[in-house]
Amino acid sequence: MSFILTVDIGTSSLKAVLFNAELNVVAQSKQEYPTSYPRIGWAEQDPDLWNDALARAVGCILERTGLRPDAIGGIGVDGMSSLMLPVDREGNALCPGLIWLDRRAQEQSDFVSRHYGNLQLRVSGNRSDPSNFGPKAMWLRDQRRDIYDACASLLHCSSYLVHQLTGVFLMNRSEAALSQLCDIRSGTYSEELIEASGIDRRKLPEIAGCSDVVGRVTMAAAERFGLAAGTPVIAGAMDNVAATVGLGLRNDGDAYIAAGTATNVGVLVDAPPVDGYGLTYHAGIEGKWLVNGSVDYGSAGLLWFRNLLGEKDFEKLCADAEEVGRGEHPLVFLPYMTGQRAPLWSDALSGIVMGVTPGTDRRHLARMFMESTALGARHVFQKLRAKRPSSAALTGGITNNRFWTGVFADATGMSLTPSRQKEVGNLGLAILTGLGIGTFHSTDEAFSLLPVDCTREPDPGSRGYYDDLFALFDAAYENNRSVLVQLDEIRRKYGVEK
Repeated sequence: MSFILTVDIGTSSLKAVLFNAELNVVAQSKQEYPTSYPRIGWAEQDPDLWNDALARAVGCILERTGLRPDAIGGIGVDGMSSLMLPVDREGNALCPGLIWLDRRAQEQSDFVSRHYGNLQLRVSGNRSDPSNFGPKAMWLRDQRRDIYDACASLLHCSSYLVHQLTGVFLMNRSEAALSQLCDIRSGTYSEELIEASGIDRRKLPEIAGCSDVVGRVTMAAAERFGLAAGTPVIAGAMDNVAATVGLGLRNDGDAYIAAGTATNVGVLVDAPPVDGYGLTYHAGIEGKWLVNGSVDYGSAGLLWFRNLLGEKDFEKLCADAEEVGRGEHPLVFLPYMTGQRAPLWSDALSGIVMGVTPGTDRRHLARMFMESTALGARHVFQKLRAKRPSSAALTGGITNNRFWTGVFADATGMSLTPSRQKEVGNLGLAILTGLGIGTFHSTDEAFSLLPVDCTREPDPGSRGYYDDLFALFDAAYENNRSVLVQLDEIRRKYGVEK
């Protein structure tokens, strides 16, 4: 039997999962590593940490299963997006990788918006943002010219590990869309955007389809990572794209919610919009695109509240929230504590609590944080689509708590289908790898192996209440945007950090 090894490079850890040909998990390993924050707005990771994590993960999986390395028939890598890493001709990193949290390229992003913002939006389908690959590459050119001149290629984290395994420089098509250097329709580089940005085209790797086999494990990589030389490696994908494949999204209008630290939502579409509200990129399904937005602090709000209380028991706080009946103590919370990317696009936003009375206690606030995550997701859908989807696949930390999952269905007014597989990114990556190496002959064949999950329907009796509460949520956002901008200006004036 041929097995598939999947590698997810996340913000805090690398997760390697081994699947068999029926997409069952055989073994897995999670290896954590730190992020460095050398200045306000900077966020970096040392690529050697990913290499070391991969070697440990492979060793753990092979030890647990007793399998030989040559039992692995294919390897796929996905990674957090968007990241920019300069490497030399041998693929050695010339500095730490600038991860998606890094916003040092604000000046370069603003330059793009001022001088060719309309071109950027029309061709790439995405607004300029300092977190994206292109502005970060421009920052490197402007601020670290020595490194920029010395680099042979600019890579994402998944591209970096693919090169470590195969010696091939490339960028997968899903990552390319957020580079700000590509045509969203064709998935190829735009010479207009590259020329406008001033990036050297020779430093940009070629683009490959997510499931394309782009190389094989080299002898040096086999020795370093404990793998078998000659094992096929696909181009891979950004983590969000891999996750939606793992959730089984395949048709126009299929939606998902990934409710974790950040609550990401998105919709699969047949044609990419160019309105700039969402983040738009190629899906793992040929001829489809994903339109995405998020509540950037999402479910982290309840965790923040738990830490503020000085407690460790997260489930106890969830149980406290369950004691409060729907509508018993209405509160409105805008969960924008760290600013917002798509679709609100404002670093100036912060959180607002409304409706607190002397009778408000921890139970009411805990339920408020749960509801606000769902109302925030509903708000994102409203901004991205003329009509909110009636259903969505659901993944993320909230699926571990049945009550919170129910609150999410009620507050969004959507039928939600939680995934049984927690690491849906690795699962989707296994499908893409299986398509690349011939384990599966079609996407439908692979999707037929996904487990059938139970759908959580919203309580019909909750509809009126949550429609009313969401109307207040929306009004609170619209009526307080200017206040939050002014508050942010005061923070900046007096040097206060968020």
